[in-house]
Amino acid sequence: MSALTPKTFTSQVKTINTFGQGLSNDIIKNEPMFFNSGFDFAMEKGGDITRAFLNALPLDWKRSGMVFDSRVHMLMPGWYPAIPGWHHDDVPRVGDGQPDYEKPAYRSEHILGLVNAAVCPTHFAVGICTMPAVRDGEVIYKYWDKEVSKLIADERMYIEVSKDRTMYYFDCDTFHTGTKAVANGWRWFGRVSRYTDRVKSITNEIRVNAQVYLEFPTQGW
Repeated sequence: MSALTPKTFTSQVKTINTFGQGLSNDIIKNEPMFFNSGFDFAMEKGGDITRAFLNALPLDWKRSGMVFDSRVHMLMPGWYPAIPGWHHDDVPRVGDGQPDYEKPAYRSEHILGLVNAAVCPTHFAVGICTMPAVRDGEVIYKYWDKEVSKLIADERMYIEVSKDRTMYYFDCDTFHTGTKAVANGWRWFGRVSRYTDRVKSITNEIRVNAQVYLEFPTQGW
């Protein structure tokens, strides 16, 4: 990757709807998980949570090309359902695997929702922020993660904590991160994306496993 010049982002998130009710742990743990799925396939093969989430989408999202991903985790305190760190979703990647902020081929938009969010909420960093230049060979998000955390500590950005069964709109400029679980429990994560090249290669995959990440490997023993 060639050196990256400083970039200014409007990192924002918007609450757009709620979805589902009476979603017990039994429903969560038996919910099918999807990867790179189209709307119709997920509606046909999904359970109560998937259908509630997709039905609650704005009409223009249902009619536009979109891709759906979901995961179910059984979590314990300290476990992460995703690799943590402030990052953007679905910025086009260049040959070395790093996100392309100089001339991105597209600008994606997303809607995210969680069931049992209190177990392990997603955090959004909100505010206008300028990220510093990145030198050759540096991992962009590893470098910028510290910068976002510093802006939050300095109260120049603030954290929006996702709530249960609430749908959040954000885009490829919105910094967000997974967090470590704070309680035992089942957690469902769902996200739809549009204006992305992923919609050109829908594979309609049903997943049967989901990994967790541990800060301290012996913690779950």
